[in-house]
Amino acid sequence: MIVTKPELGAEQLNTVKRLAEAGGVSEATARILYTRGVDTEEKVKRFLSPGKKHFRSPYELKGVEEAEKRLAYARDNGETVVIYGDYDADGICASAIMFYALREFGVEAYPVIPERADGYGLSEKVIDSAMEQYNPDLFITVDCGISGRNEVEYIKDLGVDVIVTDHHELPETLPDCITVNCKFRDQAYPFDSLCGAGVAFKIATALIGKKAEKYLDFAALATVADSMPLLDENRDIVYEGLKLISSPNARACFKALADAAKVREMNSAALAYAIAPRVNAAGRMGDAYCALKLFLSEDKYEIFNLAAKLTQYNIQRQAECDELYLSAKEKLKEKGAYKRVILLEDSKWKNGIVGIAAAKLVEEYTRPVIMFVNRNGELHGSARSLEEINVLDAISHNKEFLTEFGGHSQAAGVSLKAENLPAFENALDKYLSEKYGDEVFVQKQEVEAYTESEFTIGFARELNLLEPFGTGNKKPLFAVKCGALKPVPLRENSPHVNFSSDYIDLIYFGGARYSGLLRSSVAKTIVFEPNISTYNGQESLRGYVKTFETEIVPGAELGLELYMDNLRNLRGNGNGERAEYISREETEKLVEQAEKCPYGTMYVISSVKTLEKFPQLKNVPLNLNSPRLKNLSNCVVLVLTGGDISGYRKIIYLDNPVYEVKKIRSAEVYVNKDVPVIDMFPSVEVTREGVGKVFREIVKRNGAEASSSVELYLKLREEVPHITRYQFVFAAEVLEELGIIRYENGRLKYDKTVRTDISSSKIFVKSGGRN
Repeated sequence: MIVTKPELGAEQLNTVKRLAEAGGVSEATARILYTRGVDTEEKVKRFLSPGKKHFRSPYELKGVEEAEKRLAYARDNGETVVIYGDYDADGICASAIMFYALREFGVEAYPVIPERADGYGLSEKVIDSAMEQYNPDLFITVDCGISGRNEVEYIKDLGVDVIVTDHHELPETLPDCITVNCKFRDQAYPFDSLCGAGVAFKIATALIGKKAEKYLDFAALATVADSMPLLDENRDIVYEGLKLISSPNARACFKALADAAKVREMNSAALAYAIAPRVNAAGRMGDAYCALKLFLSEDKYEIFNLAAKLTQYNIQRQAECDELYLSAKEKLKEKGAYKRVILLEDSKWKNGIVGIAAAKLVEEYTRPVIMFVNRNGELHGSARSLEEINVLDAISHNKEFLTEFGGHSQAAGVSLKAENLPAFENALDKYLSEKYGDEVFVQKQEVEAYTESEFTIGFARELNLLEPFGTGNKKPLFAVKCGALKPVPLRENSPHVNFSSDYIDLIYFGGARYSGLLRSSVAKTIVFEPNISTYNGQESLRGYVKTFETEIVPGAELGLELYMDNLRNLRGNGNGERAEYISREETEKLVEQAEKCPYGTMYVISSVKTLEKFPQLKNVPLNLNSPRLKNLSNCVVLVLTGGDISGYRKIIYLDNPVYEVKKIRSAEVYVNKDVPVIDMFPSVEVTREGVGKVFREIVKRNGAEASSSVELYLKLREEVPHITRYQFVFAAEVLEELGIIRYENGRLKYDKTVRTDISSSKIFVKSGGRN
């Protein structure tokens, strides 16, 4: 579903005008800022000029002063400190910041990074190993520890002090030690969304002042990698960190990672999709210390080799993740995805990558997902969620089923016994169904505005002032309404296509499979992201298509494209067992039953007029040719011609098409035998003479530019006024089925060598054709 920002009133538009003047930007850009909550002149000026000048004093963060005093004592008394980090990019970056800052502060510190196999947070096993190896006087955690009250007591019982620095949600009972966290409500820090490395940077600033700013490259990477909102102080951290990483004097480890990833331009997207996955891959593949070693190394050969190693880990991780994702999809085919939450488990899965697969499923199915690794009846899982749903709250609300949990609103860790999984799943489903409305679970694509005039390169440049983009500050998307388009492959057999709208040139990666639909005259809304590219010093603007929707109005006349699709369904109807044909009354009962669950039912119609007979489905999404939503939401498909229908448990034909509907293995299929298709074959002469009349016109125009019978008719209609549009398309489809004509590279081809009888055409025969 494409969602636009709400219309602004006169007073709001006046505010936008003032914001535009204050920020020195167009009203269109000011409007984007306003709808994103940047709604005062002060906020606009701050947002458009990010940087370290906005950094708050570290002493506003509760616990920093006490931590600084304890670390000063460690320095003055020659104590040994262990830095206890975490195995993800945030924990590794935080460990690097703390290591460098303590070294500059004069403290001898040793970083310790647990592996995923040790479990999340503080581990007695890792603590024992660190005690034996370093014999420390003080432990300081980074990016973990807030939920480790028992482990903190364990360390204290060994005669060692502890400082916990973390950014995760606060548990009911805090560790009994010096604790620094941006989420405290008493003495609250003004911005509670720092990452673990952001908190570490604040402590480093308290220890060594402005000299800590040289570690903002680590803080920037961690902020993006941990999907923190790029607002307020995070925006400043990432802005300054990117300057460091992009400079000629960038840290060698970042240069090596950028080279390995072939990064052309270093921005927040490059951090998120090229650098962070490599750093995270180390922990996912069981070698987290490798990434920290890269960040701490000063040997250029070692740095090169470690960056290459992380790249190899990332390739391995991608392959394993693809395999795990496919395994999860197979499980979903068996189990179904008909609740407000998806829970899956397997003993063969790997802890380090289930979170990535879960995030992919969240995007696909638009609901929280928890994927568990089963270890002898103990389930350890990673939860991921939609922006609108706080999965940690949902988990916490049902903690009686769990042995352990913790994390963020969008990502959490969960452990429980296997026998409690069904009850936990049902309890989560009930909680989410009651807590959140249906609209939250709908796949949405938010756009800033519809484009109704030329989209200029100047405006696209201005939008780049909103960088860095990411969580909480997404790159603006726009929509443009189109009719028939002319998609052209980038090169022969390319899956990508170019086409032009009235206001901007567009490129659709992977869009070749939709070429027929794009060419059709059905009204479409294209969602795009404006992008400026430079080649030989010349800038050019194109919109990168993200998705598109067709606009179908129930009750409208059956279009030529739909007529053509219905004819083609006659060709494809082969052998197989007949579906279950039922009465109108039985169909009504099935619909009533199906609508009690928001997932798993597809309704198929051959004419939009059929929907007038089923008003109870007026709010169910209407799709053309195939289900466009991947999340298995109930939908209506007008003229089903293909697409992925796996996962739907019921397919209900609301009208009775002229072809026989067959059963399929994966779903129950029903056909309403009492509602015939309306206007399936209007004004068509289904005879040899009727087809021959069109044939004689077509052969005269061999080589005409066209990719389908509808395109051919629209090109020739003024030359054949004596032939109705439906007659032309009907005959052309028969001729194509017989192999007499075909379409190659956008051109009509007539094959005069073909000799066949018209009775060989299924379209002709099943339409009641007569010789």
